Amino acid sequence: MFLIWVFYHGEVGIEAWEWLLSVVYIIFLSLYFSRQKKMRLVRQPEYKHFLYGLYAKIIGAMVFSLIYFYYYKGGDTISYFYSAVSMSQLATAEPLDFLRVLFGANDAEHLNLFGSGARPYEYVYYDDRTFMVIRIITPLVLFSFRSYVLTALLLSSLCYLGIWRSYQTFVGYFPSLKDKFAIAFLYMPSVIFWGSGIMKDTLTIGAACWWVHCFDQVFFKKNRVIGNAIGLVLAGMLLIMVKAYIFMILMPVMVLWLLYFRVARLKNLLLRLVVLPIMLLVLAGGSYVVLNNLGDSLGKFSLDEAMTTTMNIQRDMQRVEDYGSTYFDIGELDGTLRGGLVKAPAAINAALFRPYLWESSSVVVVISALENAWLLGFSLLVLWRTRAWFLFRVIRRNPLAMTCITFAIAYGFVIGISTPNFGALVRFKIVLVPFFVSFLYIVNYLNRERLWAESRGLRFVLSDYLKGEPVMPSHRAAAKRARKRGHGKLRR
Repeated sequence: MFLIWVFYHGEVGIEAWEWLLSVVYIIFLSLYFSRQKKMRLVRQPEYKHFLYGLYAKIIGAMVFSLIYFYYYKGGDTISYFYSAVSMSQLATAEPLDFLRVLFGANDAEHLNLFGSGARPYEYVYYDDRTFMVIRIITPLVLFSFRSYVLTALLLSSLCYLGIWRSYQTFVGYFPSLKDKFAIAFLYMPSVIFWGSGIMKDTLTIGAACWWVHCFDQVFFKKNRVIGNAIGLVLAGMLLIMVKAYIFMILMPVMVLWLLYFRVARLKNLLLRLVVLPIMLLVLAGGSYVVLNNLGDSLGKFSLDEAMTTTMNIQRDMQRVEDYGSTYFDIGELDGTLRGGLVKAPAAINAALFRPYLWESSSVVVVISALENAWLLGFSLLVLWRTRAWFLFRVIRRNPLAMTCITFAIAYGFVIGISTPNFGALVRFKIVLVPFFVSFLYIVNYLNRERLWAESRGLRFVLSDYLKGEPVMPSHRAAAKRARKRGHGKLRR
């Protein structure tokens, strides 16, 4: 069924054979993932969510396809896909020219290799980061017989593996929260929808989550160090090549996690007070050196250009004709760091909790607004339950919670201050959503444990959870000993 007219390709749409073949793909994916689940479920109970998470991604990919073909009838995702279709046509007609384009510079000389036939859109081709998406998805387009739906299914399934690994990382620290973390990583509507289409966001959330997993395996678990170090490098390279600003935030935060974990283990308070400022200086200096040396790779997101780029993006996204009418205003930037920090509260609030329900102007934004309403309500509930003071105590004493909220706030600030458009903001924010929701669940869980201990007159020791959830926290062990003593007295 033809729905859209695409330059070079004419009238295009989602045809019946694509849906039929999608069923075959889903069956094969289900069989493979089901086998993995059965092999691991006994020793790793979190695998009960393995198939459900996959099905959520599959549904997300199919709904995303329907909405962009039937509702929006176009968009960047269509341009990306048909640019990759042009690449796939070159691959079958002139394989050597295809390899030159795939691995060469995206300049006019290589664009001419397409001849008079279909070629990538120029705004896609000449943007290094956007064309990297085309390079990555072209093999999938070939494998899926140039079907949009099948390509989306394959891409979302591959990127799901990175999200799953990050979910497992968090479960490794707090096994009791496996169902809650499944909500955070696998079942949040915005992550399912915006992280399942043929978009940059699908690649970047998969890469960011994979980077977190590999970082934990290399520096904390020290498990399969060489393989995970390679994964760390590849995921980092993908982030730099597609959305460099994510790496610029994620890398220092992960290093902060590592250093803070080392400091938090110190039992001597005076020593901690001495080491902490040194650690922060090392972090700031090391991050500056790394990011400065990556200046050429980061391009317009390099340290020298970051503020100028932010201002340009902010002005660009105010254009109604390109980004819709969902513009919101947090104030104009003046190009200074102080000016940006003044707007930090409004920017972070926008990234975490907006659009509100009354700010929704389309079906997709309404869904995001409903999710945001839940996020805001849950945040206020946790804040009220902890009376705020315990929440800040958890941030100060639990390295994983501190890492999650630091990343959410830092990333929220960057996208909130540079993206004054709800249509784009709801896409960009999906990288922070799993970490922010996980933070709320961790704080809520620790607060429940505190209240349980205090209700029985026991001392709650937050440092028991420094490395995650212990087998037997000290307050639970004390309660168990008390029960045994009580049973002993009854027998006597």
